[in-house]
Amino acid sequence: MFSEEELDALIASIGLNNQAFRERERFMDWQPADAASLAQAADSLRQQHSDFIKQLHEHLAHFPDIARQFQQVQSSANLATKQEQYYQQLWQSSHDENYIKDRVCVGLIHQAIGLKPQWYLGSYRLYLDTMLKAICTDAEQTQLLSSLLKAVFLDMSLAVDSYAAAYNQRLEENQARFARAMRGANDGIWEWEIDSDRLHVSNRWLEMLGLTAEEFGPHNSNSWLSRIHPDDLPAVRKAIGKHLSGHSHFLDCEHRIRKKNGDYIWVLLRGFASSSEQGKQRLSGSQADISERKEHEQRMSYAAFHDPLTGLANRRKLDQLLQNSMQRNQQAGSRETALLFIDLDNFKQVNDNYGHKAGDFLLIEIARRLQNCLRPGDHLGRFGGDEFVVLLDDLACLEDAEHVAQRILDSLSAALRFDEHLLSVSASIGITVLPHGTPPSELLQAADLALYQAKMAGKAQFAHYTKDMQTAAQELQRKQAALTRGLANQAFELLYQPIYAVNQECKPDTTAIYAVEALLRWNHDGHCYTPQSFLDLLEDSDEILAVGAWVLKSACSTVRQWQQHFIGQLHCSINLSYKQLRSTHLVSLVKTALESSGLSAQSLIIEIAEQHLKQDCAHSLSNLRELSQLGIQIALDNFGMGQASLGYLKRFPLHILKIDKSLISNTQHEPILKDFGQAMISLGHSLNLKVIAEGVENSDQLSLLKERQCEFAQGYLLCNPLTAQQFETLLGTSVK
Repeated sequence: MFSEEELDALIASIGLNNQAFRERERFMDWQPADAASLAQAADSLRQQHSDFIKQLHEHLAHFPDIARQFQQVQSSANLATKQEQYYQQLWQSSHDENYIKDRVCVGLIHQAIGLKPQWYLGSYRLYLDTMLKAICTDAEQTQLLSSLLKAVFLDMSLAVDSYAAAYNQRLEENQARFARAMRGANDGIWEWEIDSDRLHVSNRWLEMLGLTAEEFGPHNSNSWLSRIHPDDLPAVRKAIGKHLSGHSHFLDCEHRIRKKNGDYIWVLLRGFASSSEQGKQRLSGSQADISERKEHEQRMSYAAFHDPLTGLANRRKLDQLLQNSMQRNQQAGSRETALLFIDLDNFKQVNDNYGHKAGDFLLIEIARRLQNCLRPGDHLGRFGGDEFVVLLDDLACLEDAEHVAQRILDSLSAALRFDEHLLSVSASIGITVLPHGTPPSELLQAADLALYQAKMAGKAQFAHYTKDMQTAAQELQRKQAALTRGLANQAFELLYQPIYAVNQECKPDTTAIYAVEALLRWNHDGHCYTPQSFLDLLEDSDEILAVGAWVLKSACSTVRQWQQHFIGQLHCSINLSYKQLRSTHLVSLVKTALESSGLSAQSLIIEIAEQHLKQDCAHSLSNLRELSQLGIQIALDNFGMGQASLGYLKRFPLHILKIDKSLISNTQHEPILKDFGQAMISLGHSLNLKVIAEGVENSDQLSLLKERQCEFAQGYLLCNPLTAQQFETLLGTSVK
């Protein structure tokens, strides 16, 4: 029933080696004479042994539960024979290794059938009582000794049961404590006896999979490993093999395992290998359900590589996709790969007019339309804001990229409805081809340059990248870098163009100078650039704020000196950029410039471009109102270009309208402009605003302005822009 290994293991746990057993013999005062005495009397007592077994079974008949436990081992006839042999061995057997194993085996059998020590102690007592009656002739002494045996064995049963109960209680407490700890850890426990391929799993282990012990099947490694996800099984086998071979201190791996309902959960498998005293390997460990953690990791991983609004790949994911495409592109037999950079042309107007909710709705719809334009295997990502990137793999020819780009343009041309509004948007697309060995950042830059070219060509179209674009971009970068160093290198200067008060009697002269407009110039590589050629670049950087502050300070200081030496009522007119107009520091910068120069606020004119009125009105309006309250005059530049409505003219604190030169210079060739210019001047007068005409280049234009009763004018006819020294010479000559 029990293997040699099990018997040896139990003997070792009891400590029944030869030395320990001899120690027990000495404690019992066992002598060789005792063995000889028993052996000599054994044959004469055979009948008594047979009678005792009958007596034992008659006695057990009064205790049916105990009798059934004995009979679980074998039939009554075989049991009686075995029992008779067992008791006869007490008389004839030597205390050798076989004797010890035989007695330990009996103990294992009793434990296996659930027979408590008190019952076989009672059997021993009955046996001794029977043998005493056979050995002793004195009935009175026999009865006395029989009573003593009963008392001793009854006491022995109490002591043995108490010892066993106390031991079991401690064992149960430890097991309960361990079970509570494992419930707290919520882990399943398992042990795999590798040599016999027996697998033991805890109830919690089974609960994780929704199984009972019967449903789990044969408790071996196949029942376990067959439930592991096929994609994870090789890694699990490798981890087990690595640990069993001694190449890792612990078994530690994560994998998916199938539940009863067919679903998979993620578990953390941990274990440690050990060996029994017989050298048998076993692997013991725990299994923890980590599905929630894995789901969280997957959500975090998804968020790290995807745009939260559209669900498309983000920049980080796009970079990975580009790297993968470039690797495939280098393999033999690979076909063309193209990159499309898409930018929506008028998306900002949607946000400004209908709010960011409408903008988000539009972006989601645009993402859906773009996805529908692509082939299986193509990739779409949101680069940021209203910019998207498309990666086209495995193109038969580069013209296919153009076909996709045109499909995108056609798809975006259809308006979509948001609430009660129809939203329409177009896109510009830059196309570049993936060359070998080019970093992803350079590919994106190339596509962006092509995109810029498409926008410059009129938007709602696509353009291919060329090397000329790169050359132009590099030149632009050098120009922008030089601009940012312009102040430090003293590359900026101010020219001043007089603004004259117009009267009908005479040609304006220096005595009629009402103001000077400070005009910024940039000296670079031997050229003098006007703002039209560099202001946008300067506006793209924060350097525009520093340059604007320098213009304010320099112009105010210079004009104040001219007031003191030449014209006491001279006004200083200065243009503000878009970033300056919405800067939170604008008012304090103006105050500082006025205080440091000594120029009065009434002598300063701030010019703002008409197109700046519609952008971030709240910021601009707040600054302009505060400047106006200081006494500074606000002039609306380039008026008449169709950007500002009458509502803006009433809303903003304006004092001066500057009529755009296009309404002055072409009136002879386009008579309609003559009437339109007259209307603009009349509008200014009706709003009690001063009117300045720009771009006066001939006497006919000046005469026309006089007829229209325009108060002020400036232009090449009256005076070119002058350096400070040239203007001082002009004023000095006039004074003389």
